[in-house]
Amino acid sequence: MEYIFSVIIGYLFGSFNSASIISGLRGYDIKKIGTKNAGASNVFISVGKVYGVIVAVFDILKAFLAAEIAFLLFSESKELAILSGVMAVVGHIFPFWMKFNGGKGLAPFMGILLFYDWKLFFILVFFIAAIILITDYIAIGALCVTAFMPLYTVIFKGEYLIGAFLLVLAALMWYKHKENINRLKNGTEIGFRKKNKIKKEP
Repeated sequence: MEYIFSVIIGYLFGSFNSASIISGLRGYDIKKIGTKNAGASNVFISVGKVYGVIVAVFDILKAFLAAEIAFLLFSESKELAILSGVMAVVGHIFPFWMKFNGGKGLAPFMGILLFYDWKLFFILVFFIAAIILITDYIAIGALCVTAFMPLYTVIFKGEYLIGAFLLVLAALMWYKHKENINRLKNGTEIGFRKKNKIKKEP
């Protein structure tokens, strides 16, 4: 039952899609502009930098809080906490109220890392920032971090169940980034510094 409750808590937290809500308040339909992705990176590129940062903070916190609540409720079980955080990312990607078509999960994935190891969280934030500054592409940073974490938890921490949770999540996130990967190959990916002139919805 604890696993079921962890899954439900995480999914419900993750289903709160701040990108759709905040961009909607600004007069945009986030699923129709930029990369058409309901996540912080598209809000940053297509709606505005400040709003993108706000969305990223919300999305990080929802996965962090889902993990923290599960940790406190279920005898301080790290595995159940990470499972709840993983399900928050799943809820972010497949929110029921958006017909299961949400974001791609990088910000809530970072929320799991914030719970798991706050020092590692800040190291990887700087790593992602460096990747973005060098390449101009957020997707590359996302793919690198999601691939790294399952290996880190297994090889350096010996936490095999957590590593398995993160490996499944990494596979899902790589699948969700398939269009980004194709655009990167074709040289058509939207850059972080790109300034889009988007018309608001009438």
